[in-house]
Amino acid sequence: MTLSPTSAIAAEAPPIPPDLACPQIRDAVRSMASAERNQALALHLMADGKPTPIVQTRLTELQAQIGNLREVLRRARKGSPRHSLDVQECISMGFQSLTDAENVSRQIEDIVMGEGGPLGLPPQIKSGESAAEKLPEPPLPPAPSRAE
Repeated sequence: MTLSPTSAIAAEAPPIPPDLACPQIRDAVRSMASAERNQALALHLMADGKPTPIVQTRLTELQAQIGNLREVLRRARKGSPRHSLDVQECISMGFQSLTDAENVSRQIEDIVMGEGGPLGLPPQIKSGESAAEKLPEPPLPPAPSRAE
């Protein structure tokens, strides 16, 4: 079964009415803040700086809450008139929270999940570089003493 473009639009979530926009945005921000706190706790509990599977799980939860807030903001913006200052202030606050959370999520991904990170892929040798350039020189044996 294929969906026509009109049925895909009809399946889209409806706009949030202005009287419900601020409470829904606040709830989404609170849920995202809770996910951020859970992520911080998981990072704090890493053993010897090595992330555990809970770090990845909490990051996934945080990203899901970020997606939820993004969707709530999109729907609230569609359903609110431009002259409603209270709703526009809530939307602005929501977008600031969204930006902050995306930056935190990106930093966690870069540090923990990125190339060379504890849960990421090992660093790759770039073309034109040899493995010998990456490895430190082995220590030289001690020089023979004159007593020998």
